[in-house]
Amino acid sequence: MRIRLVGHSRELYMKVDTSGPWREFIKTLEENGHTIVTEKSNSKFDVLVANSHSRLAIKECRKNKIPKEKMILIIWEPSVSDYKLHSKKVLNKYGLIFSPSKVWGKNFKTKSFKWPVLELENISEAVEDWSKRKNKAVFISANKFSVIKGELYSLRRKIAFLTSEDDSLDIFGLKWNSGKVYDYLNYFYKLVSTPSNMIDLKSSSYLGNHYLNYVGISQNKKITYSNYRIFLILENSIEYVSEKLFDAAAAKGIIIYIGANISQYNIPSGAVIQIEPDANKIHSKIIELQNLSIDKQYQIMDSQQKAIISVAKSWYCVDVLKQLANDISKEIAPNE
Repeated sequence: MRIRLVGHSRELYMKVDTSGPWREFIKTLEENGHTIVTEKSNSKFDVLVANSHSRLAIKECRKNKIPKEKMILIIWEPSVSDYKLHSKKVLNKYGLIFSPSKVWGKNFKTKSFKWPVLELENISEAVEDWSKRKNKAVFISANKFSVIKGELYSLRRKIAFLTSEDDSLDIFGLKWNSGKVYDYLNYFYKLVSTPSNMIDLKSSSYLGNHYLNYVGISQNKKITYSNYRIFLILENSIEYVSEKLFDAAAAKGIIIYIGANISQYNIPSGAVIQIEPDANKIHSKIIELQNLSIDKQYQIMDSQQKAIISVAKSWYCVDVLKQLANDISKEIAPNE
């Protein structure tokens, strides 16, 4: 079958590198007898596979008389980042949805897959520089904005504020300390562009603050993490597990994790210290870990590493995307 593969930025022809996980995804589709449409528009095809919702692609589907069951959407963003993507109006256009979350698209025909992550190279090796690392936490994320119920961006700012008072956390990322005008303008834009029934005004917490514990932009996450013993990982929402957890695990530290219940994603509970999205509890846990002996800290890190190692291979991006391609091929295969 001829497949129209829409890219993550709505491009109608998804270009990929000559090697890498997405090349393996396309190669697997081709090995299953399919052809990827390479024309940017006005081409004939039999199946739509969209990494982002595209009105133009839907229009082409109508032109090609593509049945709904041959229209597939892969969701990559949580509703707090893109609420329109999760609307019934959009999801109803597709016959099948693939999602890395256990809850996205739950009222539609949805199949789940693991979020593809990079291979954790040499993760089993001992950490030789543990005593030289800073006995504090590190957080690598941008200062972002959302007004939708369930957003965690305001939690980032509250934690940054609480920890700036005792220097227990260093912050890296874009758009911190950009000033009140920047924060309020971006927040206001989200406020006026979001339906009122979805808005949580608590999301306005700690806008415009100046954070003394902001260090700068991380040029290499693994290197930045490797300077610290404690890693604070916040997903964009508590609805999924992304590469953030595994990026941190690659640097071998104590992981405090705020996101989906990892046991529901077949990750051992001992792989992280999981805390509900409460800034005071997160702050208290950071202080508690700082006050432990260096040997105890190492034991916690080592135990988490062993738990991560036990499942890391099943999240490897090449294998995950190959499996996703095979699952798609099964769904679009002609009925016997």
